[in-house]
Amino acid sequence: MVSPTLLVCLRKSSRCSASNSCCFRSLALRLTVLCFPLFTGCGAGGDSALDPARANLLLAHGQDSQRPTITLNPTTLDFSATQGASNPADQAVPVSNSGTGTLNWTVSSPAPWLALFPVSGSAPASFNATAIVAGLAAGTYSTTITVTATGATNTPESIPVTFTVSIAASSPPPPAPATASVTLTWNPETDPSVVGYYVHYGPQSQNSAGSCAYAQSTYYPVSSLTNTSSPTAILNGLATGTTWFFAVSAYNGVEGPCSNEVSKST
Repeated sequence: MVSPTLLVCLRKSSRCSASNSCCFRSLALRLTVLCFPLFTGCGAGGDSALDPARANLLLAHGQDSQRPTITLNPTTLDFSATQGASNPADQAVPVSNSGTGTLNWTVSSPAPWLALFPVSGSAPASFNATAIVAGLAAGTYSTTITVTATGATNTPESIPVTFTVSIAASSPPPPAPATASVTLTWNPETDPSVVGYYVHYGPQSQNSAGSCAYAQSTYYPVSSLTNTSSPTAILNGLATGTTWFFAVSAYNGVEGPCSNEVSKST
């Protein structure tokens, strides 16, 4: 229980000392003795006076010493994330009371990208701040968390918050599929009317003599062959990990039947 303190100025019964201070005592009221320096000195006949501004200061100080005070740590928050990625880790903000009494607090923020939980509590306690990256373009965002506590000496308190969202790195193009080349050589047709050859090929065997029903074919005029006595063709862009089947047919205005089939695994 707090003992009452009464600031009074007694006439005739007070004495001024050489140090310009006055002491008052009231035994009948059993009040606390209070000594303080005089700002106006002593009047005639031992009268004393207390500066009203000084009295108000003493009373205000007495009231503040009985009130809670908001203390925050940290006092700023910084978040960073990549556009389209997951949210950065939550950050906890402890709220404590560096004064006296009970500190009941609430927190709020106007930013839709900042979530706070819980939004109220009693010190000592913490709340978590979550920065939400979904839907945000690349850039820097700023807001403030306001901490309010009714009756606190320093209410409200503010925590500046910065959220930096960086541009997502572009994905590298997918690697080109691995391919292989096959060199094919065949015996030339002795018919002088032959003007070219068809090279037929595909990943499926025809299993039929003379058939040319392959998935792909390429025509080579005789004039394009560097060695007509041993015609050669190079087939590029064949998928690896596959067995390819090949056959050749002669052309003299009409395509003849295909040769025997050969195969090559790439």
